[in-house]
Amino acid sequence: MFIKLIRGLIVFPALLLFVSVVSVHAVETLKIGGTGSGLEMIRLLGKAYAVQHPGFDIVVLPSLGSSGGIKAVQSEVLGLAISARPASDQEKGVTSIPVCRTPLAFVVHPHSPATSIQSSTLVELYANAMFTWLGGERVRVILRPESESDTKTLRSISPAVDQAVTLAKSRGGMVLAVTDQDNLRLLQTTPGAFGVAPLSMLTAERAAVKLLSYNGVAPTVKNLELGSYRLVKEYYLVFRTPTSQAVQQFIAFIKSPRGRSVLGALQCIPID
Repeated sequence: MFIKLIRGLIVFPALLLFVSVVSVHAVETLKIGGTGSGLEMIRLLGKAYAVQHPGFDIVVLPSLGSSGGIKAVQSEVLGLAISARPASDQEKGVTSIPVCRTPLAFVVHPHSPATSIQSSTLVELYANAMFTWLGGERVRVILRPESESDTKTLRSISPAVDQAVTLAKSRGGMVLAVTDQDNLRLLQTTPGAFGVAPLSMLTAERAAVKLLSYNGVAPTVKNLELGSYRLVKEYYLVFRTPTSQAVQQFIAFIKSPRGRSVLGALQCIPID
């Protein structure tokens, strides 16, 4: 009996120590996904948030696209989605709020001789499969899926550009980047590559590409704020309603001065 009592006195403190260690290392996890161009941005926001909340872990899933991210939130696979569009009226049970906006830039391979492009040149570039820059380098247009918001923005420039994009998509042998990550990889590695990408993604991913001025205006945050640069990419946060306290707290952080500072450093203008 005495031996059993001694053993109990030894085991009980060890059990308390074990429980305390487990509780110290217990981590609350929030899963986030959505449009590929916003993933690194949300990951960096999560990293900054974790500094203030060491017991909190944010897991960012690979690209699901905006629609895929919203569906994952609806099915409770994700707690939060980063989207390039607001949720539609048909996407029930979720709420979307704007986060930030950034220039949608025309981008070329880092060794391209091009430095700028005009709307009229865009028409010829997309319509002509053998288009070359002044230095003689042939352009390799990187196309995006029709459902992609960047494609819709490109088509909205003018009816002539819209028609030229349609011609490009109808040609065989064109390069199609299905995801934002594919697009960025191809722009960096394909000689003569030309395409579009949001400035915030290029900044967050530290992309080795060259940005072109468009109609004489550089794709900068300042020019976007002044209204002189008009091609815009907007991001939204999508969450279930009602939502969890963890999601509410992370959104509050993104809207806080510290979160806005992170967004600003990534060239994405916070939206109040």
